[in-house]
Amino acid sequence: MNARESRPAASSPPTSAHQPPPGARLMNKLRWALFAFLLAFAAASIGSYLMSRWSASHENSAPAAKHAQARVVWQCPMHPSYVSDKPGECPICGMTLEPVTLEGTKEPHAMSGTGDVPGLTTVNITPERVQLIGVRTARVERSMTNGQLDLVGFVTPDESRIRRVQIRASGWIRKLYVNETGAEVRAGQPLLSIYSPELFQSEQEYLINRGGQHSNLDSTHAMSDMAAPERLRLLGIPDEEIQRLAREGTASTELVLRSPVSGTVLERGVVEGQYVNADTPLLTVADLSHIWVMADLYEMDMTRVHVGDAAQFTTDGMPGRVFGGRVEFIYPTISSETRTLKARLALANTGGNLRPGMYGRVNVSARGGSSLSVPAEAVVNAGEHSYVFLAHPGGRFEPRVVWTGSSSGERIQILKGVAEGDTVVASASFLIDSESRLKAAISGMGGQPGSGHVHGGAQ
Repeated sequence: MNARESRPAASSPPTSAHQPPPGARLMNKLRWALFAFLLAFAAASIGSYLMSRWSASHENSAPAAKHAQARVVWQCPMHPSYVSDKPGECPICGMTLEPVTLEGTKEPHAMSGTGDVPGLTTVNITPERVQLIGVRTARVERSMTNGQLDLVGFVTPDESRIRRVQIRASGWIRKLYVNETGAEVRAGQPLLSIYSPELFQSEQEYLINRGGQHSNLDSTHAMSDMAAPERLRLLGIPDEEIQRLAREGTASTELVLRSPVSGTVLERGVVEGQYVNADTPLLTVADLSHIWVMADLYEMDMTRVHVGDAAQFTTDGMPGRVFGGRVEFIYPTISSETRTLKARLALANTGGNLRPGMYGRVNVSARGGSSLSVPAEAVVNAGEHSYVFLAHPGGRFEPRVVWTGSSSGERIQILKGVAEGDTVVASASFLIDSESRLKAAISGMGGQPGSGHVHGGAQ
């Protein structure tokens, strides 16, 4: 090998190991450009998403809050007490459960009141469902009432014909000739006999004063001719016994008490052999040939009935029989429980068909007047109280306690609870009642799923 071949040529530069390959710079620029584009696109997307969320939270905050407060449960239409948090069938009757929307406590209508009926609350029902269940409404109107009042009455004894058999001395009951309550007695019929040492001594003193019987009693105890009979009368000895004593001149160890009137034994307070005092009631006898009928008169109608008004009494015990009479007395006090006062009728009871305690209807020919009234089917009678459902705009129904009066045809008088012009539910009240009870029950439980009457989904 020569020296020329062993040296590299001067015109060819040496090759470097760190020099990038051809096109590397272009690819690097493209990569950074793509990264910058992706970064800008991501930033724009995030900004747009945050902006849309911010706008939605401000524009739809009220509907979202209201939707969050609403709760849907499923209720059996035939058994409102069964409520489930899932759709299905009622395990009691097998009917398909219907959805019921329970609004939150912050809804606009809930702030206006929940009603004054215990166990019920105000409910909101959509117009579609109101039409589906057939709800009809009616207005509270003031109308003229006719001159007839239909009242409830019951038979009582005539207080002026009640007699109490009693003696004003102590002693022992020897014999009861009438020993059962309800027995019919005649005037002058023997009722009982009594032995009284006090009465026996008084009769002896009477005879000594008359000089008709010898006795070792001190004459200083004798009474005058007028004082002795009077004392016997004051002790309760009847006139026929005093006449017998004067006629026969013999004091009796046994005094017989007789019935003062013909009538019925209402009370018996003693038995044979019993010791009695002067204040012990023995027997009570009432003449039931004339009786009283006590009718309940509402205070709103008290100005329509006057003493002397004609009245008729009928009872289910004797259908077809009408007993005519007149209003004899109107009592001055009103019952704090029933808000009624008593109107009294005096009726002849020939044959004794009317018996104390019988109930019936009293029709009074009273004066006409105006009063508030609603359809009779609008009033729900719960026993302790009666109530209606007031219909408000927007499908809101509020329970309201009312006091009812007399009924005339298909309408019933309202004494208190609503005002003229109010709108009440006239039909399908029981469906609204069920919905109201359901909402009141769940509201009382805090509205938590699975609590109280709310059951799990039907299997």
